[in-house]
Amino acid sequence: MAHHLVEKDTLIRANRTVALGLVWSGLAVCVVAAAVYDVGRWVGVW
Repeated sequence: MAHHLVEKDTLIRANRTVALGLVWSGLAVCVVAAAVYDVGRWVGVW
């Protein structure tokens, strides 16, 4: 039987870290995009 190169718990932790990183970075992109959109509308009103 082949030995695992990485322990299962380590792999799960790494996957969770990557998934949470993607979620939080996506949320940050949405916040920045909303702010840019709002500022653009405020400038367009002038």
